[in-house]
Amino acid sequence: MTFDFLNPLMLLGLLGISLPFLVHLLSRKRYDIVHWGAMQFLELGRRTRRRIRLEGWLLLAIRMLLIALITFALARPWISGGFLSKFISTQSRDVVFIIDGSYSMGWEGEATTPHSAAIQWVHRFMEELNSGDTITIIDARDQPRLVTESPTHQFELVREKLNQLPPPSGSSNLANSVSKAVQTLSKTSNLEREIIVLTDDQAFCWTPQDTILWDQVNDLLQQSAVPIDLWATNVAGEKNQGLQSNLRVEKLTVSREVCVKNLPVKIATTIRYDGTEPTLISPVYFEVDGQRIKEKTQSVKIENHGEAAIEFQYRFEDEGTHVVSVVLDPDQLPGDDRSDAALHVTSALPVLLVDGTPSFDPTRSEVFFANLALMAPTNRTPWIQTTIIEKEQLNAEILKNQAVVILANVDALTETQAGDLIDFVNHEGGGVMITLGDQINPEQYQKLLFHADGLIPVELKAHESNPGIDFGNLTQISSDSLQMPWLTRFRGEYASGLTSARFNHWWDVSILDEDVKPPDDKAEKSEAKPRSTPVKIAELSNNKPLMYLMNHERGRVLLLTSSLDADWNNLPTKPDYVPFLHEAVFELSSGRVFRNINTDEPIVVPVPAKTTIDQLEVLDPNNTPVTGTIDPSANGATFQSQNTSLPGVYALNPKQGVETDLKADRFVVNFDRSESDLTPLSKAQQKSLTDDYHLKFFNTLDELKQAMFSDVSETEFWRFLLLIFLLLMVGELFLTRRLVQGGHATLSDNSH
Repeated sequence: MTFDFLNPLMLLGLLGISLPFLVHLLSRKRYDIVHWGAMQFLELGRRTRRRIRLEGWLLLAIRMLLIALITFALARPWISGGFLSKFISTQSRDVVFIIDGSYSMGWEGEATTPHSAAIQWVHRFMEELNSGDTITIIDARDQPRLVTESPTHQFELVREKLNQLPPPSGSSNLANSVSKAVQTLSKTSNLEREIIVLTDDQAFCWTPQDTILWDQVNDLLQQSAVPIDLWATNVAGEKNQGLQSNLRVEKLTVSREVCVKNLPVKIATTIRYDGTEPTLISPVYFEVDGQRIKEKTQSVKIENHGEAAIEFQYRFEDEGTHVVSVVLDPDQLPGDDRSDAALHVTSALPVLLVDGTPSFDPTRSEVFFANLALMAPTNRTPWIQTTIIEKEQLNAEILKNQAVVILANVDALTETQAGDLIDFVNHEGGGVMITLGDQINPEQYQKLLFHADGLIPVELKAHESNPGIDFGNLTQISSDSLQMPWLTRFRGEYASGLTSARFNHWWDVSILDEDVKPPDDKAEKSEAKPRSTPVKIAELSNNKPLMYLMNHERGRVLLLTSSLDADWNNLPTKPDYVPFLHEAVFELSSGRVFRNINTDEPIVVPVPAKTTIDQLEVLDPNNTPVTGTIDPSANGATFQSQNTSLPGVYALNPKQGVETDLKADRFVVNFDRSESDLTPLSKAQQKSLTDDYHLKFFNTLDELKQAMFSDVSETEFWRFLLLIFLLLMVGELFLTRRLVQGGHATLSDNSH
């Protein structure tokens, strides 16, 4: 049997028990006794005095007991188990329903999907609750979402919210949802507190192997002042046994998220099959902006529990943001039958080349080869539009209309220029490529650009070289180090390839220690939020780093530890030099706007200056408006929205009838495809969750309901304390009246 209080702090009121006793002591004043002749007629008899004294002490005890009773009642005592809890069984409930919102709940093998069955069951369950009960609905996704902002008695509101639940999509984490439910119940007032998980019995969403996450749930349960019952049931019936086969499309990989018109883009993915047939032949469709491109349809043959790689290539003729999709024929699990990606098409990318060694002879310029590679004079419609400047011309104004800036062996920048370049990356989403050389001032770079809050936190250690006289001792690019999607095309050993280039000079560079603070006053401006770290994406054959790539909040920075011209290497002589520079520029420019994000990552996109939130609308995959904010700045404005819990395609459009320079845009929110693994929770896993975390599983909803309503063991009895309080109040009033009237009568009799 357990005894506890819901409001234990109210027990401090027990200190008030001393008040009647203190009043009694203070009222006992001491007088000087004066004997006079008629005093004998006023003295009471011993028996009468003893009775009055006993009644006075009894009245004092009753008053002290009244304070104790009201204090205990306000502390809301409750008892679990024993005769009293069985004798008094009517209690109101606080119920939290967790509805699994993952796409496996959209299985269509029966007359109704598990998700629809869960919603219908909650509707029926509410008919059996009383007016004192509260309900909370949690939509379980990667992050739990409170459908009702707080526990509510308004059942009609709950029914309305249930009918507005978005269809199942993406994945879910039930442990996170249970934690959210426990935190919600910690703020409720009823003694009976229930959490009901309605899912399809799939093991993946339970994450039973994540003991750390479930231990956190257990800690929250133990901290609760009132026991919380955890119930779970399978609303899918025999789903896993009825599933015959399932095909799924993995996440799409595009060769570039920013491209130009008529430049080929590769879209690759993997098709997986699980079923009963040894092999399966299936058509795979390719769509652009929802329109199927018939001539791109492919047919793949996949073995059971196997996969097949597939690739499409497409040239875009129209500028703007486009959504490409790989689609399969619908099956019983439609949530994984398509995969989308967004990319932006422009006429030409503006690239700023900052020449570190300007010369009257153009061929001796540091950017001569780079400029020819990016914008050949014979190309009338170049994919990249370059502008060449000297370092003195670099300022915030010239950066405004650029997508990528290339610093080619620039010796040093001023503090103002460095600040403008950092703002260009962090706030404007621009890309910066830094190529090193013999003009570099390492102290100035370290101070202004290569610190923790700069462009990239690295340390320039030393200038190294290899004359390359001995053919067997050449320093070249390690082919195995080229793992990034945009670099894999350059892998392989062949005479004219990127990996055949010889490097005679380079800077030895290492990632800066995270504990190193930015210099001077930059430490005060440093933000507390976690920052990205540089990633080594290419190295030389001597294991020295060649390229580092770093993603900022919006922009990207690429560091090349050697030169961009032919002074330190023979890279410009290789045919791969041209496509390499193009791929690098497109990779850096794609950081301006992240159009392919994961669930719960923000949508961030620049919009024209003076744009207001009333001029645009953002629709989620269900065409439901999404809220957001606009952050104005000196160089423009930025729209941002955190409401990306649903995977799929999001559309940003100017509102109809509103005059604005805003152009339509598209974003794709991706999700974990592991949700397609429909392996059910095993008996051993169920037993582990039951034994360690007190989670009770039921095969049917009726079994859950019967167990839940029969398990009413906790009972509050503050109402009985208040009843005793009222009875004692009557007794106290009667005793006080008796003492007053009895004392007067005795004094009157003695006076005669």
